[in-house]
Amino acid sequence: MHIYQSSMTIRHLREFAKRHPNLMPNILLSYALLANDLPHFLHRDRSLYRSIILDSGVFSLQKPGARQTPEELYPKFKTFARYNPGAWDLIFNFDLHFGLDSYDKNLEYQIDLERAGIPVVPVIHNIYNDDADKIIARGLPVHKTVAIGQCAGRTTLKNVKPVVMKLHNAGARIHFFGSSEYRLMAKLPIWSCDSSSWAKYPSLGVVLYWNPKRSGFDKTDKIYFPKHQEGTPPRGTIYYRDYDYLHDFEDYLEVYHGMIITDLMGEEDDLFRGVVNMLYYYMLEEIITQQQRALGFDLPE
Repeated sequence: MHIYQSSMTIRHLREFAKRHPNLMPNILLSYALLANDLPHFLHRDRSLYRSIILDSGVFSLQKPGARQTPEELYPKFKTFARYNPGAWDLIFNFDLHFGLDSYDKNLEYQIDLERAGIPVVPVIHNIYNDDADKIIARGLPVHKTVAIGQCAGRTTLKNVKPVVMKLHNAGARIHFFGSSEYRLMAKLPIWSCDSSSWAKYPSLGVVLYWNPKRSGFDKTDKIYFPKHQEGTPPRGTIYYRDYDYLHDFEDYLEVYHGMIITDLMGEEDDLFRGVVNMLYYYMLEEIITQQQRALGFDLPE
């Protein structure tokens, strides 16, 4: 399993590399959100991560306050992808449409990009119809990757399993867009996924920890560190002072990160929380891989 950590910043990547010089995460960047640190990602700091995906960022244009239209973004994205082909391990299609009838509409962009020499990843937004059959019949891209994008009900195992198995049996490497839920990834032959939670949780004061002493299938604990003592823990989190495994977590912080608990509440708490979460997702890759292999899914590297 490859978990691509999206919305990555150079600041976090460098801090992670400083504390974990032998570990290289996978990252995803959005073209619509690229900032001035892009040259660092592609050149100076290229040795700090293992693999990189380029997403068009068209999803961000659906949000209020977007600074450009899809019509403005597409030619820029196409030109950028065309003249920087070797910089990216995968490039997602410009899937402008997210509805259940979106495949044929988005295929127009895919064909145009392929004609420009850009073998983009097709994205499915309907797991209930024959979109997967259309992709298989058309022929898998050279990278063999197909993504499952936004679709109601896709995080329910019984809903998504049929399309995942169909693509897997056809030889596709399956990418799950915008989610890294362990309860799904560890039960299906999903090759990769992406998530921005490593960055979103710190802003809420939340740090993720895979607790080996916890019973159950998913051993993830979400520990809450408030900026102020009167902070209210978000739903599903544990206030750190009430955490039964706080000493174990402190040992983990010291051994794996060279941190102490107050680092997660200091002036650079967002940086240190982010780095801790980055390691959680890095470690989760191997945990999921082992679960997949136990089910007989031996996926390509």
